[in-house]
Amino acid sequence: MHTLSEKKMIAITGSMGSGKSEVSKYVSQLYPVIDCDKINAHLLEKGEKGYHKLIQLDWVVLDENGQIDKKEMARCMFSDAEKRKEAESILHPLIFEEINIWKEKQNASYLFVEVPLLFEIQAQSYFDEIWCVYCDLDTAIQRLIEYRHFTYDQAMARIKKQLSVDYKKKNSDILIENNGNKEQLYHQIDIILGRR
Repeated sequence: MHTLSEKKMIAITGSMGSGKSEVSKYVSQLYPVIDCDKINAHLLEKGEKGYHKLIQLDWVVLDENGQIDKKEMARCMFSDAEKRKEAESILHPLIFEEINIWKEKQNASYLFVEVPLLFEIQAQSYFDEIWCVYCDLDTAIQRLIEYRHFTYDQAMARIKKQLSVDYKKKNSDILIENNGNKEQLYHQIDIILGRR
């Protein structure tokens, strides 16, 4: 962990459907927060650094507007480990490059980064502290069906591809249980941030 950094870098992570984005949204009222998924989406846009590198891969498909077909790309990455590694080896360094640029522009002493696949990409050492948001499996699946419009099987398949919740909890500094409502979630965050 980077104990000498004057800006404390805190990762918000957890499995799909755990409520990471809700935690990020609440924390962002007090501290700067950046979302790796949003950086990733930006890098895929036509003309961006990620776009130029990815279109050199023969399996990355463009739509009629010359944009990367994100749905098809996600399908390929999800079904083929080699393709996923190829794309990630391009995107992950670019994502952390963007985080570093963002970090330099911030004045706050605490900076938060939402990193869904923190443990999967082994990026723990970049952060001073890791917050893990977790919930039970049924709750996660229900959220993915309701908010992401996944089928039950799609939700289950995605969750199974990630490292276990137990592993993430064991290797995190702060645990945030999110089986309840938003008020209960916010109350926990307030306690963690020392506001009560």
